[in-house]
Amino acid sequence: MEETPALHSIDGTVDAVIFQNEENGYTVLRLEVGAPEPVTVVGCIPGVAPGEGLTVTGTWGRHASYGEQFKAESVERRVPAGEKAMLEYLSSGVIKGVGAATARRLVEEFGADLFTVLEEQPESLTKIKGITRKRALEIGASFRLQMGMRRLLDFLSANGLPLQLGMPLYRRYGAQALEVLRDNPYLLVDEELGVGFSAADQLALRLGMEGDDPQRLEAGLLFELSHNLMNGHTFLPRRKLLWATGALIGLEDAGPLEDALTTLVERGEVVRESIAGEDACYLAPMQEAEEYVAFRLAEMAAHELLPPAGLDGLIGRIEAEQGITYAPQQRQAV
Repeated sequence: MEETPALHSIDGTVDAVIFQNEENGYTVLRLEVGAPEPVTVVGCIPGVAPGEGLTVTGTWGRHASYGEQFKAESVERRVPAGEKAMLEYLSSGVIKGVGAATARRLVEEFGADLFTVLEEQPESLTKIKGITRKRALEIGASFRLQMGMRRLLDFLSANGLPLQLGMPLYRRYGAQALEVLRDNPYLLVDEELGVGFSAADQLALRLGMEGDDPQRLEAGLLFELSHNLMNGHTFLPRRKLLWATGALIGLEDAGPLEDALTTLVERGEVVRESIAGEDACYLAPMQEAEEYVAFRLAEMAAHELLPPAGLDGLIGRIEAEQGITYAPQQRQAV
């Protein structure tokens, strides 16, 4: 059995960003750690720039072409401190509308208060010659985007969630991503994000959500219906749905779950129908899809369907292209 690499932490200041993928946040950077040579750090650290302080937790490894690297699993980021680091950070181009010359004037004008001004009082940037009110607001907006991403990644790291979630969450919710996630951690239970219900539920409880909070109950019900699609079930009987959800979230009293289910039905997210004596509960898109399939089958059954001309030749070409041979019963079914 292969031994799991030990986790280590290193602390330093970003010297240079060698590569950064804007789509997924994958980054290669050099980190000054007080040693003769900087450390190469790789991992998901979107928006990072020279001058930032980082505490990186991860594992050491060796790349066949690039040598020793430190692979980041979690990252704590610190706003650049001191005029030199602030100047280096802003001169990197990480803030739209700010180049090296503008960065120097901003640092000279506002000093240690600069980042507070950028985030909270961007109109004050008009004190700098050549910065109009419009440009000042744009610079402030760009800086807030950077701070939003930084706080989102800090939140993910602190809660043991993959840093790779940062970019898709940011693309979806923008600068409000952290606020949206705090309001509804169950948004993480999404095919694109790939976070399991258990992890999202633990986060919600850690953030102070009560065990019988309606948001938690609704999320549990929707998860059970979605999860059972993988088992071939387009609906679940109401009794089974309530029991399974109660077992999932550790709630024995079905009353609150009944109320949550009623709310989902009223909002149109769940559809209830009587089928063969069962109170069936569907995700709304599944009920709509099932109705459509039934309608199309009925429509097809009402007309005589004739095979297309040259069917045998068509089947032969498909077999040749796909490298298969249909059994006699399969040919007949086609």
